[in-house]
Amino acid sequence: MSTTPSAPVLRGSGGAVLRYEADSVTLRRGDEEIRIPLQAVRDVIPDRRAVTVELRAPAGGTPLTHRIDGVGEAAAGLFARAVGTALAALPEPDPSFDGASLVTTVSLRTPRPPGPSVSTGEKAKGIAWLLLALGPGLVTLIVTGVLVVMHGDAGMLILAVPMGLLTVFLNLASAVAAERTLQMWLLPRRGITVMAVRTSPYGKSGNYEYTDPSGQTHSYGRDAYASQIEISYHPDRPGSPIGVYPPSTRVAATIGTLLLWVVTAGLIFLAMMAATE
Repeated sequence: MSTTPSAPVLRGSGGAVLRYEADSVTLRRGDEEIRIPLQAVRDVIPDRRAVTVELRAPAGGTPLTHRIDGVGEAAAGLFARAVGTALAALPEPDPSFDGASLVTTVSLRTPRPPGPSVSTGEKAKGIAWLLLALGPGLVTLIVTGVLVVMHGDAGMLILAVPMGLLTVFLNLASAVAAERTLQMWLLPRRGITVMAVRTSPYGKSGNYEYTDPSGQTHSYGRDAYASQIEISYHPDRPGSPIGVYPPSTRVAATIGTLLLWVVTAGLIFLAMMAATE
């Protein structure tokens, strides 16, 4: 029967962990792990609530050490005895052997997955969308404010600022509505259309899920009660779906978007007229 004691796992200050298993000693600190093969170890030295792992060094050289603090005193002694027993069974290495050459350091940090590349065309589309969504409203807010100040009418300034902010809001809402309406027409024909399965309880409008070609599951919320619905998405943006609606719904959405743009344009016109009077 073997009399080799089992080595405890030592947990020390700062979340450091020292363990001995499979003929190696490993010391983990944060997201970094130092792996020391047993043949690279010269000695394990307990010092009350600390343990030092001393590496083998060539004759005349200074041995490198790795230390863990804040461990249990009894566990430190037991760990040192367990590793010492295993070291005693190893053959004596060559005097020129350098244990540090066998030590490896491994990063445990999970690399951040690369983000999707953005082409020049997509950047240009994004800039154009921002100009369309905020440009007219912001210009109206700035121009009307400047004109009112030039006229020296404080009362008109109090009216111009809320009207300008409302114009910016309506401008942004109109752009968002236009984008969604355009997707309602284009994605069912040019994108990928799949069936999304209901996951919320029946009797409530709710949540649907679908899986993209990479195997990732996405959620889509919709005011519907069917067990399955059709959704469409762009191949490059599977997480941004749009529901597939009948033509009558798409026509109604288009009319609503046009009316919103008309209201926005009318408010811009009124604001500019009021500021120039």
